[in-house]
Amino acid sequence: MQAESAHSRESLREFISIAVHDLREPLRAIRAGTDWLASQNGNEKDKAEVPLRLVNQGVDRLEELIRDIATYCNEEVREYECREVPLATCVRSAQVQRAKEIESSGMVITFDSLPVVEGDNLALTAVFEALLDNARKFHGGQNPRVNIGAALSGSDWVISVRDDGAGFKHEYGEQIFKPFQRLHGKQFPGSGLGLALARRIVERHGGRIWAESELGQGTVVSFTLPAVS
Repeated sequence: MQAESAHSRESLREFISIAVHDLREPLRAIRAGTDWLASQNGNEKDKAEVPLRLVNQGVDRLEELIRDIATYCNEEVREYECREVPLATCVRSAQVQRAKEIESSGMVITFDSLPVVEGDNLALTAVFEALLDNARKFHGGQNPRVNIGAALSGSDWVISVRDDGAGFKHEYGEQIFKPFQRLHGKQFPGSGLGLALARRIVERHGGRIWAESELGQGTVVSFTLPAVS
């Protein structure tokens, strides 16, 4: 039964890989076509600039969706390799993975003493990537500042990621973790899958995740992980 389950996961991973490749092929063709049209328009270039830009923005959006859907699906079927993981290492790895975006946004990240937990290093790094991305995107027009802290509560660690961004109405605290939910519409970039991915990873580690916020008052996303006994 275990071998059959592993085979099913591998088949699904292969399907995802092929599907992503095939979905990206027409996008490359569209991108190449718009680049060629932009170079051929001559005196009509100004008239074509806006529609060509809109097409390229649509391609960018589709590429982001494909990437994030693939990440979400692959994380769902991946077997975790759980061991003792220092969360500070996960935060640093997330910063490296998102270095370009963090630098361009001017984001300032600080974190307190963080615990060692039992978990999958890659998955927990992905959680911090998603939460840092969320803070970066919804920064409210200023350089985002993020602080990551931890507190022991019974047999769990509560990890809190606090930003000073745009925030949201507190009644949407559950909705933001659903796939493809974008409370601010097109005002901010993103696929709406980052927080959904974070929730799934936390749940697979036996924890839970939630958010507290008010409009214009920033957001605190907290999640629990079992403490190492």
